[in-house]
Amino acid sequence: MTETSGERADPVVGIVITGDNHLSPALPRLSPARRQQRRAWLRRGFKAAVECALDRGAALFVSTGDLFDSPAPTNQDRAFVAEQLHRLRAAGVICVGVGGNHDTPRMQTEHGGESPQQVYAALDELRYFPSTDTLEPLIMTLGGLRVAVVGLSNNPVAPPRSDPLATAQWSAGAASALAEADVALLITHAAIEGLARPNEAERTVTQASLAALPAQVRLVVAGHIHRYARQRIGGREVVVVGATERMEFGAQEGESGFVWAELARDGVRKVEHIRTEEQPRADLTIHTSSLWPTEEEAPATNGARPHEPAWQSGHALDVIRGELEAACTPETITRLKLTGPLSREQYHQLALREVIALGQQRAFSLDVDTSGLTLIDRAFALPDLGPQAEAIAPAQMIARVVEETLHRREQGESIAFDPEELRSASELLLARLRASGEEGA
Repeated sequence: MTETSGERADPVVGIVITGDNHLSPALPRLSPARRQQRRAWLRRGFKAAVECALDRGAALFVSTGDLFDSPAPTNQDRAFVAEQLHRLRAAGVICVGVGGNHDTPRMQTEHGGESPQQVYAALDELRYFPSTDTLEPLIMTLGGLRVAVVGLSNNPVAPPRSDPLATAQWSAGAASALAEADVALLITHAAIEGLARPNEAERTVTQASLAALPAQVRLVVAGHIHRYARQRIGGREVVVVGATERMEFGAQEGESGFVWAELARDGVRKVEHIRTEEQPRADLTIHTSSLWPTEEEAPATNGARPHEPAWQSGHALDVIRGELEAACTPETITRLKLTGPLSREQYHQLALREVIALGQQRAFSLDVDTSGLTLIDRAFALPDLGPQAEAIAPAQMIARVVEETLHRREQGESIAFDPEELRSASELLLARLRASGEEGA
């Protein structure tokens, strides 16, 4: 099959490459209004790639998969993509693409196994490559350059970490089609060996598979990894396009954007990563030593340092409020990581509901991560009987735990349990042990 888009004496054609746009995420933790705002940010990134293709006179617009965040995007986002693809087609830009791991159904019983991109293919707005195991070149003439475009969509049932190119077969007419082309472009949705971390890859194209590609394939573009990367492998340019909007926290996400590339008969003339505007993010970490300072560090009030739990609780909330106010705007996606040791009493003083309420007031959204907190309260720690200790009856063990806990309270240690409640709990436990006949076991 052949497509044509103008001719020039010295054929150098421009290509816009984008992927991992993740339009229509579910976002169940956001309110309907915030969900709409977040989806608008994602559309903004994809539209920036379209605008670039139109402004720079691109001949080809490439989607490397995960255009949508699921196989069932909203009608609003379906219509948005249709509008953008129509704009490109009206300007003479040919659109091609593959499916990713998010927008490809995992079962044939889900949407008939068809991705939402098939809708645009049916309308002739997109040259879509649905195959997950066959490489079939599409020959098109772009500005006088004969380009073979090959696409391989994500296989949702392939073994993890398998190489999609290792098992893919070239179509019967692929060799003759490639022989007619000046240059070939391969589109896939997978990690590239050497350009992704081991824990990031569901499927990985190995460098051996890249080296084994036909010589005409001078440019390989890949989606899936949200961080832009580029490397020359086996005599060809390999580009990981990255996402058009930051989807997660962490430096590993890289800078959002898309790619402008220029192809000629002798291969790739230019690769440029163009950044897109990201929704603001704030990644805050607060240690418990800031929330509950020691007696020496505690601020003085009327010449005396307060020690009441009410002051400690209020101080912790004030610290968190100050951090949020300094870092957040109504558009800021925020993560608050709390780390360090704390007692059970301090944990209850955290008032996480109030913290979340603060985040809703100060930021676009707030995710509170408490995985870095460590409880140090040993109110019910078993006494150390030593390595030579003999077996002890449960009733004796309970009595010893209660005695030691009350002793620690008398010594001034903060214990989160009332003495009478502790005695009542021990008596109830002993009663149940007597009823079961295990009191002296």
